[in-house]
Amino acid sequence: MIAEADMPGASFTVSVPPGPLSAVPATPATATRTFARRAEEVPAARRFVRETLAGDPACGDAELLTCELVTNVVQHATDAARVTVAVMHRGTIVHVDVIDDGCIGLPHWHESDGHDEDGRGFQLVNALAERWGFLRERSGTCVWFEIAP
Repeated sequence: MIAEADMPGASFTVSVPPGPLSAVPATPATATRTFARRAEEVPAARRFVRETLAGDPACGDAELLTCELVTNVVQHATDAARVTVAVMHRGTIVHVDVIDDGCIGLPHWHESDGHDEDGRGFQLVNALAERWGFLRERSGTCVWFEIAP
């Protein structure tokens, strides 16, 4: 099942496909690391992306968006124990999956303004990513994005 929503900026696709929980098939150019769902792991996830994409023009944006998405897992996927970050190169495109093993809730868009202290994560992803979306299965949720130089 695939549903598309019109939003400013990047395209947004919600998909629940058969098969493993990942937005794209793993390739030899994939780097993956799993972290505990704890706030102190967020900087480690960001460092992992920085080291994986060292020298890539998309590195800074990928770091920032990964940090936002891992923080979302820490704050909202309260039944999750782990979060996995997978970084892939698909030609010039950088594709990142942030996968949690929780079963409660779904990622959702939250409108926020200049006075809100939170709720800007998906707005930031939408502004910087070429494409993004999420996959939901019984085993967890994968929020993904793609950045092109």
